[in-house]
Amino acid sequence: MLTPAHIDFHETEEGYRLLFESNPHPMWIYDRDTLAFLAVNDAAVHDYGYTRGEFLAMTIKDIRPPEDVPSLLEKVSRVTPGMNSASGRQLKRGGALIDVEIVSHTLRFGGRRAQLVLSMDVTDRKIPRPGENQFVVRQSRDSQAAFKDDVLTDAETRVAKSVARGFSNKQIAAELGLSVRTIENHISHILAKKAFTNRVELARYVFQRDASG
Repeated sequence: MLTPAHIDFHETEEGYRLLFESNPHPMWIYDRDTLAFLAVNDAAVHDYGYTRGEFLAMTIKDIRPPEDVPSLLEKVSRVTPGMNSASGRQLKRGGALIDVEIVSHTLRFGGRRAQLVLSMDVTDRKIPRPGENQFVVRQSRDSQAAFKDDVLTDAETRVAKSVARGFSNKQIAAELGLSVRTIENHISHILAKKAFTNRVELARYVFQRDASG
């Protein structure tokens, strides 16, 4: 849940806020200068085992194995404006180590330079490779490929995937090289085709299809 202290989270539309709070995947916002957690959603609290208060007293280093922290710091220092993606390892409260795919993007939050992160547990489908870097920035194309709906056009499918990751219309437009108006039209068509009333329902549908696929 976003707190009143962070009401300037206005760079995104209301649906974007709802996606953060209702997203079935763990999401958080951290301060890019101090690495402190600034906000976490309910899924992060549930999946990682920390209370919201405990999260907000921690930094993102605290959910990484100690040996992965130097690489984490290097990658954070090289974050570029807009979208970023990565793979890595994270620790849950009880010490369980999981492999994750991360999608994130930069924003201003509470007047701070921040990063919004969506974390997907891919432990069960990760294939170990000798010498694999545990935190490599790259486009997470494999995790996007599973979702498919024959009712949607290819363009609408790409837009739906981006909506599910919590991105605003402006950010989707920049990622896909389209105008914001075109993205708005695509989303309107998707909602009409699938009889959804809002973006949250669309995001949940994408995640459900991805999981079942």
